[in-house]
Amino acid sequence: MTKDDDYVLGRSISDSIRLDAQHLLWKMHTGYELHPGIPVTDDMKIAEVGTGTAVWIFDLARKLPSTIRLYGFDISDAQFPIRKLWPKNVTLDTLDSLTEPPASLAGQFDVVHLRMWASNLRGKNTILLINHVKSLLKPGGFIQWEEADLVHQYVEGPKAEAFEREINEVFEKVGLDYSWVSRLADQMRQVNFRMIEAERKTFDHDLKHLCTNTYLLALREILQGIKRLLGSQSLLSVTELELQLHQLTLERADGIIYNWSPVTLLVQKNE
Repeated sequence: MTKDDDYVLGRSISDSIRLDAQHLLWKMHTGYELHPGIPVTDDMKIAEVGTGTAVWIFDLARKLPSTIRLYGFDISDAQFPIRKLWPKNVTLDTLDSLTEPPASLAGQFDVVHLRMWASNLRGKNTILLINHVKSLLKPGGFIQWEEADLVHQYVEGPKAEAFEREINEVFEKVGLDYSWVSRLADQMRQVNFRMIEAERKTFDHDLKHLCTNTYLLALREILQGIKRLLGSQSLLSVTELELQLHQLTLERADGIIYNWSPVTLLVQKNE
C-alpha cells in the first residue's frame, strides 16, 4: 500500500520516466552503478533507500552475481515495477527512512545507496536519515550517495537566470531549504563515518542538455507539489512560475542550460 507522505515530487508514469532518465544521467556522469571503491563479494547484501522506480537496483542486478541480495526501500510503492518483473535476487518494500529501522534490518547490509533526496528532506533533520542508514549497515559497510546541489547551479540564458531567481524566492517562502546538501559531508564526519570521497562537480558539456531536460521536468513536479501541499496561499505565484517554466521548456533549443551540481559521497562505517 502507498503510505501518505509529503513527497513534493510526483509519482505518475511521466514522473517515473524522469527518474529513469536521471539514472542514465548519473550513470554517464560517474561511469558506474556501484562505486568501484566498494569490494564485491558473492554473499553481500545491498540496499537502496528512496528507491523510487528501483531502476538503480534493477540495473545493478544485471551486473552483479545473482547470489548478491538487493533490497529497494521507499516510503511509497507507487512506482515499483510489478512483482512478477522483479529479478529473483531483488526485494522491494515500503519503509520510512526518517524513523528507526525495524530490528530485522539492523546491521544487515554491506552497502546502502541513496540518490537525490534534496526535495525529500528540504529542511528536515538530515541526521535522522543518516542515522537510519547507519543502523542498516554492518560494521565496515559503505554508503554510496549521489545528490543534487540545487544551491550551486549552472544556469545560462537571461530567461533561465530570471526564472532561477524567482523560483528560489518561492522556495524560501514555502520553506524548501536545499542548503543541507552543502553540509552533508561534514554531517557524515560528525556521526563518525570514514570519508573516502566527497566531490561536487558540474556536468560535462555533453550531459548538460540531459540534466536540463530532467531538471525542468522535476521543477514542474515540485511546483505542482507546492500547490498540493499549500493550497490557495501559494496559487498565484506558483502559477506564474509554471507559465515561465513552460516557456523555458519551449526554448531549450535556443541554448538555455539549467543544471544542478552533482555531488558524490562514499563513506564507510567504522568497524
